[in-house]
Parts: sequence; structure tokens; C-alpha cells
Amino acid sequence: MKVEAAVTVLQGVRVAVVFPPPAWVTPGMGDALLARLRPYFPALPVMLAAVQKHGVRTHAAFQAQALVGDADLSKLERTVFDLDLPPALPGQDQPPPF
Repeated sequence: MKVEAAVTVLQGVRVAVVFPPPAWVTPGMGDALLARLRPYFPALPVMLAAVQKHGVRTHAAFQAQALVGDADLSKLERTVFDLDLPPALPGQDQPPPF
């Protein structure tokens, strides 16, 4: 599964924002995806986001919607990475996937 992700600062908190298909930005499926994403962003809180016409839908283990506020997540510079590949180990000579 390939997803787009960005690292940004929202209200003073550095977070990883992952943009999966909108159906995954829900309790249940989203929780499974968040667990799968933890190794890719070990030091950051991770939130799922689906940018829609009339706003942003979010899901995370914290109050994501309150953190997003009126930020425009659609303009974040995103990087695509493949969840079927293991995350790079620290110290390897590869840039991070974000």
C-alpha cells in the first residue's frame, strides 16, 4: 500500500500527516493503519487526514481535528512511500521517507 505523507508543525507541535484513501480515515481501519505507520515515524505523533471539498477529516490517537484547526493541509509538500517495504533503520545512508 502506497500513501502520501508530510511532516509539518501544527500549533507548535511537529506531526506526521499521512494521506491514505478517505475510507481509511475512520476508527477501526484507521487505527490499524496508525499502528502500521508507527515504525515509519518513531519519534512523531501520526495523524491520518483526508482533504475534502468542505474541510479536512482526521483520525489519530489524539485530538487531531483540534490540532489542525484551520490549517490548509492540501498545500503540504508530500512524499509517497510504500508500506509494503520495511522502514529504513537509523544510521542507514538513505534519506527518510518524508
